[in-house]
Order: sequence, then structure tokens, then C-alpha cells
Amino acid sequence: MTADIFELFELIGYRDAPGSDDEAVVELPVAPHVVNTNGGLQGGLLATLVDTAAGKLAMRQLPPGHSVVTSDLNLRYLRPVTDGAARAVARIVHAGKRSMVIQVDIFTVPDNDLAVVATVSFAKIQAKEATS
Repeated sequence: MTADIFELFELIGYRDAPGSDDEAVVELPVAPHVVNTNGGLQGGLLATLVDTAAGKLAMRQLPPGHSVVTSDLNLRYLRPVTDGAARAVARIVHAGKRSMVIQVDIFTVPDNDLAVVATVSFAKIQAKEATS
């Protein structure tokens, strides 16, 4: 039995949160299974949170039959997220014919302190057809 990526994200704790029409918002609560040895959310999971929020927003902008793949991911960790949750807010910076750039800011919840500043670049591709 194999789990798909969305089941894995659910096990980790990623959850969609309300946002405006021009953004995607995803949260990750602080929990024992997702913190590092210093008690903060693990950096790789924050990077995945960035990629997930940006990907959700990017997919909303595409015509049917198209998808995106991450071509570049850059994060600046400003402060640890040690309690509450991390809230990733994704906004489009550039949407061209072949690429898209999305800025993602991660804030602490409930304090709303900026914890991570990130950009994600995507290449737009023709989606693979499902095979039976």
C-alpha cells in the first residue's frame, strides 16, 4: 500500500487556511513530530511548506492540461517557529508564458512575526496524461 503526497502532507500536519483570491495560505502547527532538537519547526519542513503554498497558488493560474515543476527555491530563515503554527502566505510576483515566480512569507501564529522570506520559481509544463 502506498500513500500519495497529499496523505503524507496530512500526516505531517499541513493544512489549508483562509486567504484572499490572489494568495494561497497553508499552515503547519508546531508538534513534537515536526520540530528539531532546539524545539523549532524543522527547516526542511518549512521549505516544503513554502513549496506547497506556492504550488497551490501556481496551479490555480494554469489552463487545463498544464502543470508546474519547481525550478528554484530560495529561503531566508529569520526566526524559529517554536509554538503555535507557521502560516505560509504565497503571492505571485511574475507569471510569464513559460515560468512563474511566487513569493512566500511565513509568519508565526498567533504573533504574526515574520519567520521566513522565500521565493519559488516554477517552469510551466504540459501535464502528463494519466495511464491506466
